[in-house]
Order: sequence, then structure tokens, then C-alpha cells
Amino acid sequence: MYFDESDARKEIELLKRESKSVVWGVHQQHNFIIPPTVYPPREDTTLLAKEIIKLGPGKGRKALEIGSGSGALSLVMSQLGWKVEACDINPYAVMSTNHNLKNAGFDSICREGGPGPDGIQWAANAPYDLIVWNIPYLTSEDKAEHLGPLEEAALSTNRDINLMEILIQQIKQHHLLSRNGLLLMLHQNKHALFDFACGHGMASRKCSNQIFEDGEEIQVTCFWNPWHNSPIQHVEIVDSTNKSLLETQQQFGTHMTAKTQTKGRGRYERTWLSPIGSYSGSWILNPKLQISPGLIQIFAGMCVIRCLKTFGISNLYQKWPNDIFTEEGKIGGILVESQSIGNQLKIVLGIGLNLSTHISLSEEGYPHLDRKNPIEFHKFDEEIHAYLASIFECREELSKPDFELLGKEAYQLICAFGTPFYRNKEWLITNLTTDGFLELSSEKESLIVNEGETLNWSRK
Repeated sequence: MYFDESDARKEIELLKRESKSVVWGVHQQHNFIIPPTVYPPREDTTLLAKEIIKLGPGKGRKALEIGSGSGALSLVMSQLGWKVEACDINPYAVMSTNHNLKNAGFDSICREGGPGPDGIQWAANAPYDLIVWNIPYLTSEDKAEHLGPLEEAALSTNRDINLMEILIQQIKQHHLLSRNGLLLMLHQNKHALFDFACGHGMASRKCSNQIFEDGEEIQVTCFWNPWHNSPIQHVEIVDSTNKSLLETQQQFGTHMTAKTQTKGRGRYERTWLSPIGSYSGSWILNPKLQISPGLIQIFAGMCVIRCLKTFGISNLYQKWPNDIFTEEGKIGGILVESQSIGNQLKIVLGIGLNLSTHISLSEEGYPHLDRKNPIEFHKFDEEIHAYLASIFECREELSKPDFELLGKEAYQLICAFGTPFYRNKEWLITNLTTDGFLELSSEKESLIVNEGETLNWSRK
């Protein structure tokens, strides 16, 4: 979108309008002075403010609001005890934020600028413990009312790279977020943003959402550095990554990878071989997840498939309960193991995957990925680490994962693999239970299957 002479004339006309007085607040109402072309606090502001409030007291930690507009969210954070800075591309918004915060009795540092190709001067005191950004939800009528052409051009979704993606890139490149920091963004529902964040090593999870009468949905998504306080160990060779983590005393989120396992194993103590180009990784998970081992391995398989798709791998399938397939055959598997130590339960998740694209492996009985260039081991590990944390990491500040939605996605993936045969009869998959079992039905009966060994499959 370009800013031409007619846009300049329109901008001037809009700026001739009078400022407005708007009363807004979540628990405490405040009067905000809103200059023309500045976005006022509305229902989307309230949705994001409620998520900020859930984080509790700021205790002097550093926060940054991007696109501050009237300064409503900066005021909420200031009241909670955050040390707040802000920025906006609109100089009138900068003025409005500074005025409204000072009028409420708080110091204000609001700079002109924001995410984009022109540096990070707007985040001069990085890293921050909390970054928030409300991407305005605007209809065409709203744009005419609240945005001038200059701001509309900057927020246009027709840009080559979305501004939200630019922000995630700049956070990683310039370390704008502290190791245990959080990024809260309110945006229209964009599933691709989840994959983009994981592709840059950031975990993410939906916090809340709101659906309008026209069917449009906005949501608050939280982004963070996965398992920031847990060690990661990369080794060339080990007997078994799962066994090593079961024997260690490290905390939840501890992660180990190996390029070769000498005693890798699958379900029922079967041997898992590690050809050249293999990936083996294990994680210690928090029992507070309160989901069954069956669902853990199914959701982990979903993560592997989503991750591989970001590398351009297609025709991926999930065979219940724990295998990853391509058209050629099995390329990976998931193994969840646990042990009790006194009153403590330890859960370890393991992933074994053939990342090789070398066609000669097929001659040795190893299906390979249909891709010209091999997937770089550590790049895959960074991404799968983020995908898994998006589901399995437990932190007080994070909302719980939507296991119901994840279960529906898993059900669709499992059904896409093929048709199950049980006792030499074809069955229909009707449900995935909370234990990770399959509910099957035929014309006259239904049953629950809890062991993959009892099923044969006809591929679709």
C-alpha cells in the first residue's frame, strides 16, 4: 500500500477533527483523551488487558507496549507495577499515551516507531520481561473513523512480510525479550503465525478469544522462549536418550539429543535403529499436565508432522498410536516412558526420526524424506523443541493448552492414515478418547481399542 498525494490531503483533513474523551477501564474507569487518527480502547483492548491482569503484579519488571494508541494498556501495566515503555508509529498516539499516563499519575516513556525494517530504536532498553501488542481489529468503517492513510499503510496486511512476523524475527535477532519473558499479541485468528513462531524457536499458545457477530475472530496469543530454565544437551552418540533422562535428576523441560543411539528402543522394547541422518531427542515432562501417556505420544506425533511440513515435507501421516509415516513407510516413532520415584512421577517423551533424504537408505530398508536437501539437525531440533513446549510446557503464567481442540486435530490425522481392521473386520473410527484410545464402530457393535498391535490398516 502506497502513501500518495491524495492520502496526504486526507490525513490533513482527519487531523483537523477535535480530540475525543473516552472512558474505559477493566476494574477501574479512566478518562482518555483521544486525538484524531488514534485508536481508542475498545473490546479488543479489554480482552488483552484481562490477560495482562492474569499475570499478576509487575514488581518493577520491564514492559513494552507496541502500538500504544491511547496508552490504555500501558496504564493497566503501570497500575500493576510494571516499569512501562511504549511506542507507536503515529506521533499523535505518542502524544496521547504520554498525556494519558501522566494525567493518571505515572511516568511515561513513549517513542515514535515500531516493528519494521528501520531498526529497533523503539525498543531502546531491551530486553523486556513483557511485550504487548494489540493489532487493531478494524472493519472498513472503523478504518475510516480511526485510521489515517499513514497508519493504515503501515498496518496493511498486504505487505510482503507481516508486521507480526517481523516482530518475532526482531525479538529473536536482537534479544528484545528476556529469557523468561512473554510476548502477548492480540490479532485476528492466523494459524500460520503459530508455525512461523515455532520456526524461529518461539513457543506459543492461545490465551483467549472473542468471536463477533460477523463471524470474525480475534485472539490473544502468548509467545515465549521454550523451557528457558532447563538444560539442553547435544551428544553425538548415546545408548538411549530416553534412558539417560530417566536416570538423571534434572528438572522438567530438560532435553537431550543424539545423532546416533546404540540401544534406541520403541514400544515393547523393540530396537530402534539409527541410520545416518537420524534424529533422536527426549524431554522430561511435567506430570502436572494431567494428560494420559497415550495422548502425549499422539500430540507429540502431531508436532513432528507440523514441524516437518515447515521444511516443505508433504504426504505425512500419523499411524495410531505412535508412528510417523510417509508414502514410503515409517520414518519415525514416539515413545513415552515413566517411572515413580517415591511419590514423584517422572515422564520422558522420546522422538526418533529419520531426517535423511539419501535415496540409498531405501535399499537398506529405511524410508527417507522426499526432499532435495537434507534437514539440518539443529534447526529441526530448535523447531520441534518450540512445537512441543507449545503443548507440554507448564508455567504459572501460561494458560492451559486446549486439549479438546488438539484431540479433534489428532482424530482427523489418525483417520486420514487409513481404515482399521480388527478381528479381520473393517471398522469406523468414531472417537479418540482422553486416554488416547480409539473408539471403533461397525454396523452392530462398538468397542474401544487400547493397543495398536491389535489393528491392521488399509491405507487410503
